[in-house]
Amino acid sequence: MSEFKLFSVKKFYFIEYFYILLKSVEAHSTEENIFNEFLILKQKRRLGLSRYKKLTQDTPSSPKSMVKYKYTFKQVLAETEEYLLIRNEVSKIVLTDLGKKAIQEYEQNGYIKFNELLFSRMEKKHGAFRYLLNVCYQANPEKSGLLIFPIYSPYRLDIKRASIKTSADLRNYFRLLKERLESDIDKYLGKKQVLDKKNEELLHKLEKANFLPTDRNMPFQQKEYTAILKRTRDFWLKYFLQDLYHYEFSLSSFDIWAYRGKQIGLLQITEFYPDPNFSGRIVYPLSILNKNVQSKNFYELHKYSNGEKLYLHKPSWENEDNREEFLRTLHKEYLDIRRYTRSYFVNLPNVREKVCYALKIPEYLFDLFLGRAYHEKNEIQISLEGDKLPEETNAMYLKRTPVMVDGKYRNIIAIDLA
Repeated sequence: MSEFKLFSVKKFYFIEYFYILLKSVEAHSTEENIFNEFLILKQKRRLGLSRYKKLTQDTPSSPKSMVKYKYTFKQVLAETEEYLLIRNEVSKIVLTDLGKKAIQEYEQNGYIKFNELLFSRMEKKHGAFRYLLNVCYQANPEKSGLLIFPIYSPYRLDIKRASIKTSADLRNYFRLLKERLESDIDKYLGKKQVLDKKNEELLHKLEKANFLPTDRNMPFQQKEYTAILKRTRDFWLKYFLQDLYHYEFSLSSFDIWAYRGKQIGLLQITEFYPDPNFSGRIVYPLSILNKNVQSKNFYELHKYSNGEKLYLHKPSWENEDNREEFLRTLHKEYLDIRRYTRSYFVNLPNVREKVCYALKIPEYLFDLFLGRAYHEKNEIQISLEGDKLPEETNAMYLKRTPVMVDGKYRNIIAIDLA
């Protein structure tokens, strides 16, 4: 078992929660008043337990909602105290000097610096990010730590929902899924895996749970279709995470730490990488572990007791080589997406996904570089527009953050040579 304490992570994703808790403690000292302030800020910033931000500000009304919000508050409160940002005295809760410094960091230098400060507290307590990076690099050293988590519905395997009626139909889907997973493992991880035994294990589990009739000609319960697909997805995700990548903890702990790492810029995790031949989630590092790195494109964020250091990849726009590489990659990936969408204006978040992967930079750095490229004279001419924004749809969660340039959200892009 690993020395790291990933199992003890509290169940919330957004690092921003620490800031609103600290602001609540700054304003009040009793837990009840802190909770009320926390709730106001939580709603205002559209934070939930999901890894996606909400698009609407919901007002808690039911006792059930309040129980859920109170649970989140308790989780954040406990973890904030673990990191010595607050102190729970006999009759009041107060900020420590470190907590005051964290608020100052956010308000003077922005959320990126705040996140990096929180990173140091988390890493000192849990060592989770070092463990995560080691899992990535050891699992797929040939492709710089890329991890894949394939998710293929019947539709993605060209199976029509109406054609799935019997146990045999479901088993055919499971067989095609197994073959596709074997292919992906070979293609993206460079490993040969025969998954026949794992597939049989899945079938046995579904039969035991009365989801899959043992008689191939028997119809299955149509109302359980979604539950069957979820169990299948979770089964294979667990296989990839624990059997292939040797991650020693739960899928939920992996998700929480990985999405926190994304906010800091340590790694990228996304379910939306625009590859027509792949469906699912990918994870890859944006940082390295080393004892000494000379490149100015890497920024030392943390030093461990054995002398090893964690470096963020943070190239500077002021470096001419970095500017040229970004512009060249931006144009190349734009043309690649334009080729299969056959449209002059293309989806900007898709371009961002491909550029971030090619350059191994975090999303916030892409946004910064794009803003600079948009305004500065260079060899390409960039047009940015705001298509239908998430707030104008019926969606409940903001699953992909639009790029902000000049204080406006942009989500489509076109590029010409100047």
